Amino acid sequence: MVRGSMWRYERGCFTEEAFPLPEEARLLLVVNGEPWTSLSYTPGDEAYLALGHLYLSGVLPGLEGVKVRVAEGMVLVDLPQAPKRGLGVRDSGCAAGLRYGEPRLAPLPRVPLDPKLPITLLAELRARTQGYARTRGIHGAALFDREGRLLYLNEDIGRHNAVDRLAGFMLAEGVAPPVLVASTGRVSLEMAAKVVGMGAVLLASRTGATAPAVALANEYGLALATYVRPTGYRLYAPGGMLLEEKAP
Repeated sequence: MVRGSMWRYERGCFTEEAFPLPEEARLLLVVNGEPWTSLSYTPGDEAYLALGHLYLSGVLPGLEGVKVRVAEGMVLVDLPQAPKRGLGVRDSGCAAGLRYGEPRLAPLPRVPLDPKLPITLLAELRARTQGYARTRGIHGAALFDREGRLLYLNEDIGRHNAVDRLAGFMLAEGVAPPVLVASTGRVSLEMAAKVVGMGAVLLASRTGATAPAVALANEYGLALATYVRPTGYRLYAPGGMLLEEKAP
């Protein structure tokens, strides 16, 4: 965290105080020696971010024969075969950067889940996202196994980046789906596609989802819980998973 000076206006008066600010930097992804894309991100776990971003964009097929090296301001990824560079698409908002390729989408398995899981996952995420508590200017995302045990958590100025790191962690550490994901960010179409591409069967979000995201969740069988609070949540596209009693 970076501390900055600011003026707080309250009850008709200004007072000067220091306030923590989220860090922001640029990360260049270099694939087979060629600049591929540049991301605005929060420093940390650069290899996970690069691997997840490339995998979920359909550029990286897996880790076999792949070499990754983190350098100052960049991650260099060497693939055994040259990837196809498709039409570049720049996503709006949340430091998504310029992406290429097609997302990995396949129907998800039907996995009975405890209806309390979305509340449990968000409670765990809130308790551990210290950056958000301090700055109110950063997103968090967490990866859980199907029983709700925390596997990995990270924070980033971009909600897409935070989810990309989860996928990168799964690749690097050999975590197999199905998994569960919790996020502080809005669920856009691309966010939902990334989560489906990871093989997550549940996405729990602190905030809402767009209409295309809900449609995609319905199509692929993603249980989508939004506006998750300690007392409940809104459930879209459940596929019956959270409405059935979990098998003992």
